[in-house]
Order: sequence, then structure tokens, then C-alpha cells
Amino acid sequence: MGFKKCPKCELNYIRDDEQVCNVCKRSMKGEPDADDSVAICTECGENPAVCGSELCAMCLREVRRQENLEKRADELNAASVDDMDDLDELEVPLDDDDIPEMELEEIDKELGGDDDMSDELEDEEEAEEE
Repeated sequence: MGFKKCPKCELNYIRDDEQVCNVCKRSMKGEPDADDSVAICTECGENPAVCGSELCAMCLREVRRQENLEKRADELNAASVDDMDDLDELEVPLDDDDIPEMELEEIDKELGGDDDMSDELEDEEEAEEE
């Protein structure tokens, strides 16, 4: 029993009693070529990729998780910006009676307040002492 080249493709060897090789038989039947090679994940380079994707199952899950986290962060940022706008609209009235005079003097000193204000405070203090 000897071997000869397939008359159709002239690549594969077949037995003398066969007409064509197995590859040519499949192509004549219309069956797709069996692709035995496994695509490797482009992200990690270790695991086989999911059919129809370039990523493995683990990397695909991680990508989706990251996308969900980014969406949540965007939603939270949008909500916090809206809250800050509401805070800007609030006005808190401050009366001079609410802040003790001693603290007012310290504030004026720290901020380099007008001497006229400190003179007025001193005049008021002297009037109260008398």
C-alpha cells in the first residue's frame, strides 16, 4: 500500500485506494474548515478568547465592570455639581450681634481691616464701660 498526492489540492498525501484527501472531501461537502487554532486574549495574553471577541471571559468581565464604575462616577459627579449649585443659592444672614466683639477685632486684625472700624469698636467699648 503506497501513498500519492491528492489530485485536487496536490498538497496532502492520500492512500492509493482513496480519491481525494480529507480536506478536499470537506470542502466538496460544503463543510467549513475546522480551525483548530485557539485565539488568545489580547489583553492578558494567557486565556483563550471568547467567541466573537478579542478578550477572554475574565478580561471581558473586568472591562464591563470598569465601564459600570465610570458611569456611576459620572452620575455621582453630576449629582454633586447640582447639589453645589443649590448651596450657592443659599444665603445666610449674619448680624453683627451674632459675632462677639472680641472675635470681630481679631478678624479685623487678621484681615487688615479698616482702622475706622476698630476706632468705632473702641469707642463703643469705652461707652459701655462708663
